Amino acid sequence: MLLKSYCIASGKAFYLLISKKGSNRMITHLFFDLGSTLIDESACVNARIEAALRQPGAPPREVFIDKIFELAAGSYAPVKVAADFFGLDVPHWDSSLEAVYPEAFGVLEKLSKRYSLGIIANQSAGAEQRMAERGIRKYFDMVTLSAEEGVAKPDLRIFKIALERAGCRAENAAMIGDRPDNDIAPAKLLGMTTVRVLQGMFAGAALLGPETPADHTVRTLNELLGIL
Repeated sequence: MLLKSYCIASGKAFYLLISKKGSNRMITHLFFDLGSTLIDESACVNARIEAALRQPGAPPREVFIDKIFELAAGSYAPVKVAADFFGLDVPHWDSSLEAVYPEAFGVLEKLSKRYSLGIIANQSAGAEQRMAERGIRKYFDMVTLSAEEGVAKPDLRIFKIALERAGCRAENAAMIGDRPDNDIAPAKLLGMTTVRVLQGMFAGAALLGPETPADHTVRTLNELLGIL
């Protein structure tokens, strides 16, 4: 349940998030992951998998996919990690194959009028420019990326950097992402509200690492509008 209020200083609405246990949280800031949350990376991932499997000595597809999931915890390049395990090469990540999920534009437009929005993401250099080129950078007040900060999720430091820059306490922020290990678990440790988006390669996967369920789970970005 949401109760709406209004902040004269920021000019934005904020919401009291009523949890299932009845505790109230005033959420003023939303932080998003990028890959498989706002950006569809499936074509990039599939290109790397196919390139690896075409090489001599590659294992059967099912074995390779299983190894990706096995080694995924704590890695933001699970295909490369699995390829390294089998002694295979993978091409560089082709960011030109990335695409913004179509519903992201409308959802971000609406949420940016209610909250201050930020990014906390493990991304290669130039991700902020790519966000601008794809038309979503304008919705965000702050962008915190692993390539620029020299620290990557699930390290708590990157979350603390983002919160400090936003001037926001963890209890007044929500983290929205697809991975339990990189997004949900560390954010919950800091006291943030968490929302898992079931998109991308790991949408149907069991929890990667500690069993830390998100406070909320959605299957599409549009469903965020019903809880935030």
